Amino acid sequence: MSPISVVLPIMAPTPFLRAMAEFTIKTLRMHADDPSFELIVVEAAGDHFEHFSAQHWPSEYSAKIDQYLNFTPPIGGVREANAAIDAASREFICYTGSDVIVPQGWDAELLRVFAERKDCGIACLSAHEPGATIGPREPLDLIVEGMYSPFAMWRRGWRLDEAYQRIYQDSDLVMRLYEAGLRAFRSCRKHVHHLGQMTTSVIGPAVGHDLALAKDERLFYRRWGKSPLAMFAMIRTGRQTYGSEHEGWTNQIHLHYNKDTPE
Repeated sequence: MSPISVVLPIMAPTPFLRAMAEFTIKTLRMHADDPSFELIVVEAAGDHFEHFSAQHWPSEYSAKIDQYLNFTPPIGGVREANAAIDAASREFICYTGSDVIVPQGWDAELLRVFAERKDCGIACLSAHEPGATIGPREPLDLIVEGMYSPFAMWRRGWRLDEAYQRIYQDSDLVMRLYEAGLRAFRSCRKHVHHLGQMTTSVIGPAVGHDLALAKDERLFYRRWGKSPLAMFAMIRTGRQTYGSEHEGWTNQIHLHYNKDTPE
């Protein structure tokens, strides 16, 4: 039996978004080296996937959902994700999205990162996104210290901080793992395809998105802004250069909050 529980949040009010989510689920099963992983779908603002089963495709492409959670009306993305994380029964939690398409052997590769790095707290794969590549353009037999939150896996026992509303909870998790003596690693051997903001492009930004972003951003920098860790500098500025490490803290970045942002 696979040691992985996959947590997949879904909001799919349109036929296109439902078809995309179905394809995501199909590919997770079809491209897993061990398709016996536990799939937990948490759906908000609809119940389209409540009875989702293998009948959609041939049995070898089973799209079976093992646990289904529904929040209609929604209670917030972080709280919904935590409900699925808390329901997971396997050793590892793999968090993904309905616009992330995984490669063949995605599960074995994530487990391989943990096996090769005993200090691994969270593992991810490289990614191709519209107009960008996170990691090398072509696969390399290499693991680097780095993060990629749209598709990541950590050990059960860690959950997202519900003090955040919808934006910075992933970066906060990485920082908490580092404070516990663990690290984030990204494999360069395999790439996911992340279509990027497909839900918001169809249904529009969620109500209050800008305010939630500002609040989450302020909370993150209040909590971690004085951290001396290189991972914080990478999260803040996206780069760090030997001899100029301080620039990760001093370079100006665009912030979404100000003194008028409500608590």
